[in-house]
Amino acid sequence: MAKEIILELEEIYGFNSPGEFKRFQNFISKQVANGLLEEVTVDPEYNDGYIRGGKWFRDKDTNQVWRLSEPDYPFTGLFEKVIL
Repeated sequence: MAKEIILELEEIYGFNSPGEFKRFQNFISKQVANGLLEEVTVDPEYNDGYIRGGKWFRDKDTNQVWRLSEPDYPFTGLFEKVIL
């Protein structure tokens, strides 16, 4: 019997370094490759917290959409749920 993989994501408000962000980006890319997440189109009107852009991903198990925004000093980046 195949083992079911459940992805548990948590919000991140600020990456401590460019390396930490890159490692997290690689983690997300692996989840996409494994079929647990899929990249979805960003809503250009969405600006929760006045932060625009980034990449959006949908958790295929829960249908929750997440956004990943790259650090741009002094902003340290984020990974959070998208509230639709």
